[in-house]
Amino acid sequence: MEPTMTERDTTIEQEPTATTPETDAEQLQARVAELEQAYEEQKNLYLRTLADFQNYRRRQHEEIERQRGLLLESLMEDLLPILDNFERALQAAEATRELEPLVEGVRMTERQIKAVLARYDIHPIIAIGQPFDPNLHEAIQRVETTDYEDGVVVDEVERGYRMGERVLRPSRVIVAKRPETPPTQGIDVQA
Repeated sequence: MEPTMTERDTTIEQEPTATTPETDAEQLQARVAELEQAYEEQKNLYLRTLADFQNYRRRQHEEIERQRGLLLESLMEDLLPILDNFERALQAAEATRELEPLVEGVRMTERQIKAVLARYDIHPIIAIGQPFDPNLHEAIQRVETTDYEDGVVVDEVERGYRMGERVLRPSRVIVAKRPETPPTQGIDVQA
């Protein structure tokens, strides 16, 4: 005959192994150590990422400064010959005591400056005869006139320039204003 399982045997098999306070503390310490290690890994990852970002910002700033220097160098290479021509025009005018070489030198210099500006996509803003546009013009005066419609630019005091679509400097202009007609109050001026 086979031995039968008694109720006592069944309860022994079902009872979990007893844990002692020492094993609970060891498990908690192991979990704390695991969490501390994960925290340190995340902290190190954060610090590396922060350092990488700071290095990226520094490199970007250096690159922008390098590009700015190259652009300035290119602009100066274009402007120095113009300065040379100004100096030659002044020397020729002083040597001959004539006005014509000075005028011709200044005209040549003006053409060179306009060519340099065009190379950098800088163009004058056309203002005279155009309707006043506060995005392109700065009104410094309004004059009464019957020659132009109200709000039309009649004179340009300082030329404005744009680079592509961006306004570098607005044109300083004088704008037309229609003369006010005196109101008639029903007075008959016939004599």
